[in-house]
Amino acid sequence: MSAPAYAPPQTLDRAPVVITILGTFLTLSTIAIILRIYCRLVVVKSIGLDDYFILFSWVGYVFFVAFGIASAYHGSGVHTTHLDPANVPIGVEWWWVCEPVYVVANMGLKASIGVLLLKIAVSKIHRAIIWTVLIVTEVYCVVFFFLFVFQCTPVNYFWTRYSGATGHCINPIITINAVYAYSAISCWADWTISILPVFLVWNLQMNSRTKVSVACILLVCAIASTATIIRIPYIKGLKNETDFLYAVTDFAIWSTTETGIGITACCAATLRPLFVSFFANKGSSSGSKIYGGGKGSAWTGNKTNTGYMRSEGKGDAFNSEIALSEGVGHAIVVTTGIVQRSDDLENGDNSSNSSWNPIYPDGRSNEGKDWGVGAKATAKSSKM
Repeated sequence: MSAPAYAPPQTLDRAPVVITILGTFLTLSTIAIILRIYCRLVVVKSIGLDDYFILFSWVGYVFFVAFGIASAYHGSGVHTTHLDPANVPIGVEWWWVCEPVYVVANMGLKASIGVLLLKIAVSKIHRAIIWTVLIVTEVYCVVFFFLFVFQCTPVNYFWTRYSGATGHCINPIITINAVYAYSAISCWADWTISILPVFLVWNLQMNSRTKVSVACILLVCAIASTATIIRIPYIKGLKNETDFLYAVTDFAIWSTTETGIGITACCAATLRPLFVSFFANKGSSSGSKIYGGGKGSAWTGNKTNTGYMRSEGKGDAFNSEIALSEGVGHAIVVTTGIVQRSDDLENGDNSSNSSWNPIYPDGRSNEGKDWGVGAKATAKSSKM
């Protein structure tokens, strides 16, 4: 008697896959965000606008994952024919709320990366490129946000239509084309802000190992764009109203991957001071070390080294910050200035309420009006 022919299962439940991917990337991004905040607050002792943006992005991603898990619990990833009809509108509702927070999370992510690059970009062309990317992506994200939210009238008809409610939605082709446009703009932005750092760090006074490591870390952001590209063929599933929760499974998976990798890579690009402080030999409790100028190298007096400095003094009045300057037609130099606010001195404030003041090769300085006293150390540029 011949063996019976293989019969594929009648139901394909992909909800566990969706939940696993959601949980995995939430874990990775959470570890990355914790390390970044620790690095900025404890190691560098300075937190910037880019850190607030990435934290905002991560909070949005947490909500995205929570809503995604709720949607999977109520049928996302399962064929409609194998679901309790009462669960379908609930699952669609949870899926619907994922999309707006996904857009918000990616707005914060793009803003964080852009602000981070603006900190080290000196060339007007580079800064113009970064600003163009930021403005285009953020504006389109806002447009897409409102288009998606108000595509149906009333708004909740997007999911109540599966329970017999009345209302109407715009042609789904409009929404799908908007998603295609969003994906195209996102890819353009991701690849631009991923490749641009290579040109930024390659012209800085860093050793080759540091340049390669920084460039490679920032290029990881391009992987997020790869996830966006892979997601494009699955966008058409958004128009499948009869089996919506199953048709959008791959779209949801790659959206999760895109944002999760983006947040993780963006945080990883800022962790070098943490690893340097962890592996470097512990010296005295005060002083300065050179990052990028060789392992364990230190700066004292007027000694000149390559790389950039960070004050490690405990309880002193100086915060530290990288000041990168590019001499036009000259060698790239790193210059720093140490200054203290005159009002801090008058108030006897020795807390870390001051910053490095960059001095440019042509003699320019961004010293503010309220910088009354201080000492400056500059490095001269030489022709290549």
